[in-house]
Amino acid sequence: MKKMTPLYSMLLVLILLLSACGPARTPTAPAPAVTIVVVTATPAPEPKKLEIFHWWTAGGEREAADAMFKAFKDKMPDVEIVENPVAGGGGVSHRVVLQARLSAGLPPDTWQTLGGAELKSYVDGGYLEPLDDLWAELNYAAVIPGPLAKAVTINGHPYVVPLNMHIQNILYYNKALFDELGLQPPATYDELIAVAKAIKEARPEMSPLALGTKEKWEAAFVFDSILLEVGGPEHYVKVYKGEVDVKNDPAYKEALQKLEALIPYIYPYHAGLTWDESCGLVVAGDAAMVLMGTWAIGYFQSRGWTPGKEFSAVTFPQKPERILLFHPDTYGLAKGAPHPKTTIEWLKVVASPELQIPTDVTQGGLFARIDIDPANFPDPIRRELQTYVRNNPDKLILDQHGSIAPFSFTQAYWDVIAAFIAQPNVDGTLSSVADLLTTYNVKAEAAWYQWP
Repeated sequence: MKKMTPLYSMLLVLILLLSACGPARTPTAPAPAVTIVVVTATPAPEPKKLEIFHWWTAGGEREAADAMFKAFKDKMPDVEIVENPVAGGGGVSHRVVLQARLSAGLPPDTWQTLGGAELKSYVDGGYLEPLDDLWAELNYAAVIPGPLAKAVTINGHPYVVPLNMHIQNILYYNKALFDELGLQPPATYDELIAVAKAIKEARPEMSPLALGTKEKWEAAFVFDSILLEVGGPEHYVKVYKGEVDVKNDPAYKEALQKLEALIPYIYPYHAGLTWDESCGLVVAGDAAMVLMGTWAIGYFQSRGWTPGKEFSAVTFPQKPERILLFHPDTYGLAKGAPHPKTTIEWLKVVASPELQIPTDVTQGGLFARIDIDPANFPDPIRRELQTYVRNNPDKLILDQHGSIAPFSFTQAYWDVIAAFIAQPNVDGTLSSVADLLTTYNVKAEAAWYQWP
């Protein structure tokens, strides 16, 4: 076989390369561009509506609710307010209706609740949003008393905005009667008994002390004032924190015995009366005094009585130390509220002097804000009380409405004290209260409350 020359070899390689390349391909036109349009639905604006639950329906309270809503309408005139008022002092019936809505996952935007253990029950149930950001925006803790801030702070977070402070232990009296009989308003239990005897002697047909126990809590109000004087403020707090063995506690037993001694001077047909009807006994002349909260001022005014003229009042007791048992009315933001943005605007108005002044003046409470001048109150009773609170915020202790103890205990406790007034049994009541403190695990459940 002949060897190929170098020139021949190079030509052969070139031919093979050219044959391998083949004809050139015609470029393919690029596919037309496809534009993808993503359509995002614009959320519908929140309806201008506020759904609210409250229990302000009695004389003085209904007018206060109207003042409250007017203050909000002045700020937000285009908002429709949907009220769900449920009658009953302190919200006893209100809570039943509200709880059914909450359990069904159908909350209103906001509802009236008391500070303390009642508020805690809603927080523990997961029904309220914390309001740390709103409180910081409003700097609200700086303008209300420390005990009030503590009463609405659960696990370190404020959950509601208080609009007032109600004082529980106030003794109202018929001023004209006291002036006529030359009586001084009592400041201690012994003075109360002496005044009651004097009234009974001068007016045999009149009950010295009015009472209505239809909703039971009214009975606990009377007992609390006696217990506060007998045991003192620290003992009072320890009782409702479950830290006292009431069955063997001499102070608690003495308070029950003193309550029993007061019963002959109490209006006998109290079981069928509500709180406002018990105040009505004083207006009608069937009773001379009634132990009730600050909201009674609004009630008396609704009946045409003027503070300092037809009636007057003192906190009771005032010795050996003047302690004010209090609770606040408050509003918060429901988890899953239908109108959360509107509700936040509502809460801002609740915290404002523009709402608190007309509402609290009308309803009877004190201002939550202690930077509001007490002179805004037209009556001497609240001017003095508001000034005292501004100067002595450490004298405030949660009362039977706000409740240091869990609300489940408190409701059962009201039944026991009301039953005692109807049919007193000191030893049986001591046993019943001791059992309730154990049954409802009060010592653990009330550990959240700190005083002073």
